[in-house]
Amino acid sequence: MDALTEVLKSVQLHSIVHCRADLSAPWGVEIDKTDQAAFHVIVQGSCWLEVEDTKEPIPLVGGDFVVLSKGTAHRLRDALDSPLNSPLSRLQDLAAAPPCQGQLRVRYGGGGAPTTILCGNARFENHQMNPLLPALASLILIRGKDGKAVEWLDLTLKAIAWETADDRPGSEMMIAYLSNILFIQAIRAYVTSLKQDDTGWLRALRDPQLSAVLTLIHQSPEKNWTVDSLAKQVNLSRSTFAARFKEQVGEAPLQYLTQWRMYRASRLLRATDLPLVAIAQQVGYQSEAAFSKAFKRQIRQSPGEYRKSQH
Repeated sequence: MDALTEVLKSVQLHSIVHCRADLSAPWGVEIDKTDQAAFHVIVQGSCWLEVEDTKEPIPLVGGDFVVLSKGTAHRLRDALDSPLNSPLSRLQDLAAAPPCQGQLRVRYGGGGAPTTILCGNARFENHQMNPLLPALASLILIRGKDGKAVEWLDLTLKAIAWETADDRPGSEMMIAYLSNILFIQAIRAYVTSLKQDDTGWLRALRDPQLSAVLTLIHQSPEKNWTVDSLAKQVNLSRSTFAARFKEQVGEAPLQYLTQWRMYRASRLLRATDLPLVAIAQQVGYQSEAAFSKAFKRQIRQSPGEYRKSQH
């Protein structure tokens, strides 16, 4: 299992397409800031995206896929001078008001040029400690080609369209699975797009040797890893490995290992009733005392306090 898969498994991704918006000019919708990632697929037509604290609006056309990974407040509208003062201008209100009536389809606008947008969001368990979100850009834009989505996106969109065409049994669960696929594909496309001078563990996945080390750390945090032992796993000298890891990931190998251990520990504290000594052993500590000290230094709460705060 590769490092990205291990992280995606651990962060408990929950994505959903919450509406297909059939919009006609003039129209404008606002999406409030949230602690969930938001995503939009422009199925057909065109619009402008305005992101809070960003000066330049971004033109979007059919086939474009945009993810706002930090849940930043933003606007979508057919033209930059289209009004946003309608009582139904907030997307959350649109999805709850007629003619949606609890269905996935929303219709809104002035009857002019049409635009169709698939809107959704993604949330992660324990997003405050999530190792994936800090590694993602605030805005991820995957451009379509010639007004159409790239092939992998198009296939998923067709499956979602088929599920939303009728009220089929099990369609809600299918749409949830397909929404997760959409978001994971966006992350994979983002990793592929990262440039040589970008840093972070996602960028390091494109380096075969560092990717192998990250996989070892993510899969087996309980092992007594040292810089030497990690370097030997990928046939690098200690100094070369340490320098390359810090340059590409942005932090030292053992610092990264500790952060991943504490993330795994926080998940076990929330999701299980395992005693602290068992959790300590699962994340690489031989004693409960050593684990508690490391956890409090990293999380600023003792393991017991953290567990109590999560229930």
